[in-house]
Amino acid sequence: MQAQRRSSLRTGHIAFLAILWFLTQFAGIFGPPLLDDVDSIHTEAAREMITRHDYVTLYVDGIRYLDKPPLPYWLAAGGAQIFGMHDWAFRLPLALSVLVLILYVYSFGTRLFGERSGFYAGLAMATCIGPYIFTRFFIPDVMVALWMTICADLILRMVDSIRAEGRAKTWHAVLFALVCTAGMLTKGLIGIVFPLGLLVLYLLVIGELKMLLKMRAGIFTVAFLVTMLPWHILAWQQNAPSGGAKGWFWFYIVNDQINRYLNKRIPRDYDKVPLLTFWALLVVWLMPWGVFLFGAARRWWERRAAWRNGGPTVMLLLWAAMILLFFSFSTRQEYYTLPAVPALALLAGHYLSDAESRESKRSRWFYAALFFVAAIAAIVCIALAVVAKAPAPGADLFEALQQHPDDYRLSFGHLFDFTTNAFGFFRVPLITMAASLLLATGVPLFLKLRGKTFAANVVLALGMCGVLGSVHEGLRIFYPILGSEPLARVIQQHWDPAARIVIDGEYSNGDSINFYMGQPVYMLNGRVNNLWYGSLYADAPHRFEDDASFLALWNGGAPVFFVTHDAKRMHEWQAAHGGTLIGSSGGKYVLLNRS
Repeated sequence: MQAQRRSSLRTGHIAFLAILWFLTQFAGIFGPPLLDDVDSIHTEAAREMITRHDYVTLYVDGIRYLDKPPLPYWLAAGGAQIFGMHDWAFRLPLALSVLVLILYVYSFGTRLFGERSGFYAGLAMATCIGPYIFTRFFIPDVMVALWMTICADLILRMVDSIRAEGRAKTWHAVLFALVCTAGMLTKGLIGIVFPLGLLVLYLLVIGELKMLLKMRAGIFTVAFLVTMLPWHILAWQQNAPSGGAKGWFWFYIVNDQINRYLNKRIPRDYDKVPLLTFWALLVVWLMPWGVFLFGAARRWWERRAAWRNGGPTVMLLLWAAMILLFFSFSTRQEYYTLPAVPALALLAGHYLSDAESRESKRSRWFYAALFFVAAIAAIVCIALAVVAKAPAPGADLFEALQQHPDDYRLSFGHLFDFTTNAFGFFRVPLITMAASLLLATGVPLFLKLRGKTFAANVVLALGMCGVLGSVHEGLRIFYPILGSEPLARVIQQHWDPAARIVIDGEYSNGDSINFYMGQPVYMLNGRVNNLWYGSLYADAPHRFEDDASFLALWNGGAPVFFVTHDAKRMHEWQAAHGGTLIGSSGGKYVLLNRS
């Protein structure tokens, strides 16, 4: 009877976590359309993987794209081959990887600390801010978080097996190797550096470094090399030095990974997040559950003597600290700490379960702190919704923003563009956000004060679905600034098979047009950044125009669609060389060289 009750409880927990995933991740894959820059370039790489039938070398706009390993693109291409060439089909595998991560964190937490701890960790993983925000566009860091979670689980299993049986099990070593390979095929060298670094660091801290000799290193090495080497060898062979390109190895290994870490990558198309901000964001990405980490830290300090011989908590702390410190000495973007979030979710879940079982009154203060912060945020949201002027019918959000292009190399650079009037476009999501914040934190506080901790945490998770939904709606409204799908629809209405699409400047200024049109795009004075290195190969197709060649193209017989994000340049070109403005969206314009 007790086993049946546990099974029923486990089924209920899994079902609830799946519902949270459905309300957040799955519901979000159908819109808005692809963003320009990284979202579109990665999706286009997966699309061309299908159209070119080449699953070794990535291509974007027909040009080699050697920056990334292939696994995320294989998965995205698989989604499109099953469901068709829809943007949501390319997004689906990334969303499914989040579901697997949520359920694995739940299972891992249950094994380490008990059913309730695992469930709370799963709630945190499903509804915290970071993993949600950084799956709104195509980057693979949440997959790295999954591989790290599995590796941490396997390290603890191997240690337990050695202590009980004198040697790690064969399947432990094989699976550890496969996950390391998956990591390398997802994010490059850190796919092996992080797992092995965590393994050695953990054994060093617990004083059991000699256990490495009992972890079947030979089996691990063979399994890892057999699964890791094929793609790397094929990529090296298919992309030998050619033209002005030094080959795959120099760009992918030396330049894009080693030089990026040392902040010497060519081209330098990124910025570094300030160090203190980077550290603080690790906790922010777990919010609202991150507030409970302060309670977990206090508890760890009180019990530190009992954990000197190792254990799950030490593993989780080392896991998070290792990733944080690794990127503290390198280039860093806001989302680079994402692989550490599962460790923090497990720590927060364990604290919540422990505080609940001990009926800790101290934990009430964390729910109160959440409500206090949320109330301030809600007041700000309501004030902005009230103070900001309602936009006139047909008004363009772009006109209410103040551009700061120097900040756009950061993931959240566009936030600096907001003005008071711009918030008028966001009245509905602002009010929805305010209501969701108050409900998501106020009701749990009320329940917690009445001793209903489980209900409080469930309501907090459900309330976060409203908060995240408000974020998604805000992104939908802001989309014209970040994406060019509306321009692709305009171009499609005037399309001619002989036409050319020319983007003013670099590819990322309008690369979603490439995906939605399924046609090559050309760049005017834009041979920089993403497509620069691939264009150096001798077999690279012609995709770059200079002023003289573009003018000849414009005055030729074929239709030319000129996409620019500079209104002054658009008017000057139109006055000097003619053309018809056929569409505009979010500060981007399309000129056609015909009346």
